[in-house]
Amino acid sequence: MNDRWRIRRKLIYGGVGLGAAMIIAGGIGLFGDKFTGELVYGGVTLITAIVSAYSGFATWDDKNQIGGNPDG
Repeated sequence: MNDRWRIRRKLIYGGVGLGAAMIIAGGIGLFGDKFTGELVYGGVTLITAIVSAYSGFATWDDKNQIGGNPDG
């Protein structure tokens, strides 16, 4: 595994962690007087976008490797 995938994984984990924190903060806020449904919605949207983009670009990168076998 090379360095560019290590950096990408750090960015992915950070983004998913941020989305999870948004969901947790929104969930806690729902028990109070504050309406934080947008925070939960934003966290779910962020995680969905990150996982979808990561999967799509990883597949594209594996497919377009010169001389590489995408099946392993």
